[in-house]
Amino acid sequence: MSEYYRYLNIQNTFFDKEVLVKKYILEDVNKNKQWRIEGKDLSIINDTWFKQNGCTIQVAELFYTAPQSKIKWHIDISGYSPLFDYVKINFVWGTDDSHYMQWGKIIDQNCDSKIGYNTAGSPHMIFDPSQIEIHESVIIDKPILVNVGVPHRAVNDSDLGRWCISLIPKKNNERIAWNQAIEIFHEYL
Repeated sequence: MSEYYRYLNIQNTFFDKEVLVKKYILEDVNKNKQWRIEGKDLSIINDTWFKQNGCTIQVAELFYTAPQSKIKWHIDISGYSPLFDYVKINFVWGTDDSHYMQWGKIIDQNCDSKIGYNTAGSPHMIFDPSQIEIHESVIIDKPILVNVGVPHRAVNDSDLGRWCISLIPKKNNERIAWNQAIEIFHEYL
């Protein structure tokens, strides 16, 4: 079993793709873009399934990956929590099988990483590709639980734009670590 992702066997409709794409308009389809969804804007997310599993969704992120592009190698970090090992649940649409996610290991633990922010303002530890050894890749064609506390990136080798909504589940108002997520969502894995 992968330490980076698990497909989820869930049939719920969590959001309306067309509502999201209309609400979060792209200025340039050839540039990557991210949006942070929180507060009253979260009303576009159906969180019933999460509540049934003892979780809440207080933040979501919407990502657009332009055709023939990659997101930088990074580890998600949170300014609100010391927890680096946490999960997101991703839903992807808009491309064929030419979109995938990669995870890797840092080659030299003494290497320099930079703190950076995506266009939604979310902080990341960013790595140069030469600092990462690829360990696993997966095509995302169904709901997926992803470990974002390790180096990862999205790759879109398609000629179409790729959309991804990442829902960030919390339990007891805390982000959920990988092993805890496996326990919470085990019946759907």
